[in-house]
Amino acid sequence: MLPSSRTAVMRHRAVTSLPAQLWDAPRYRPSVASVTLPGFGEAGPVALRTGACCAWSLPSDPTCAAQARRIFRDAAAAAGVPDDLTDDGVTMASELAANTLHAVADPEFGSGLPFPGSPEMWLYLRRSAFGWELACKFFDGLRGWRKGLAPAQGRVSDDCETGRGLQVVAALSDGRWGHHLTRSRLGGWKVPGKAVWFAVPVPPPASAAREWEARSRMGPCEAAAELAAMLGDRGLSDGLMVTPEPAAGLAVLSVRCGLTIWSRPGLIAWRTRAGRYQRQAVADLVDASEQVVCTCEEISRGVGAGDPHLTRIR
Repeated sequence: MLPSSRTAVMRHRAVTSLPAQLWDAPRYRPSVASVTLPGFGEAGPVALRTGACCAWSLPSDPTCAAQARRIFRDAAAAAGVPDDLTDDGVTMASELAANTLHAVADPEFGSGLPFPGSPEMWLYLRRSAFGWELACKFFDGLRGWRKGLAPAQGRVSDDCETGRGLQVVAALSDGRWGHHLTRSRLGGWKVPGKAVWFAVPVPPPASAAREWEARSRMGPCEAAAELAAMLGDRGLSDGLMVTPEPAAGLAVLSVRCGLTIWSRPGLIAWRTRAGRYQRQAVADLVDASEQVVCTCEEISRGVGAGDPHLTRIR
């Protein structure tokens, strides 16, 4: 029997929302209870090893950059990131955290307290064509960009008022950065917006590799149900339906009109707005769910196959 959506969502939250008493140092003391993780401490490495996405609400004031720097440095140490790459990552985290303030249009949101669509910082381990990497993403509630144009790589002119921070990220990340539409992770409202991210390589983590191998053994129905739970937790529960197809050795997850996920042993796949089939390892459901959320937001926004928004790197 497939677990109910509520049961699966609760199981997912049990992994990502860890008790505050497990954290050893109140370095990132939350101002409100809606923060998923108040610091990195002892439980942070455990969360990363289990494939969880660690999320923090960032203050909507200039202190957000300092908080992002501290969080990233602790996470990088736990993941075994070399010192030189850690320093680069700290710089990139600082730049992207500061950029989230551009999305705070209302002056009353300068108190630093979280609000629907307030800045968030996400960290998780994932596999890529380059090996293991630590993905660091910054969410804000502005779907577009302050100047109306998405950032592009290239030299910034001397008289340009914006874009220098992203050029720093592009250079330090060796091209491993990008942006995409998404939804917030924290709070009761899952607000549409965008995420800007970078990734740094990490040594192959033995414990994470064991977790990866264990998750790879999930059956098609179990993987589809877990993915449905993750999407439901992002405010996309309406219309979700898992249909087992045992004769074909797969399960079908209907997400919404125009988006269907096929779950096969060790693999899930769906068709992107660009018309290509996207395939993702079952063990990498956190990253897969983020890409599915992105596709949902592209559909909602009416992004077509020829839209320039699809040129961004996820």
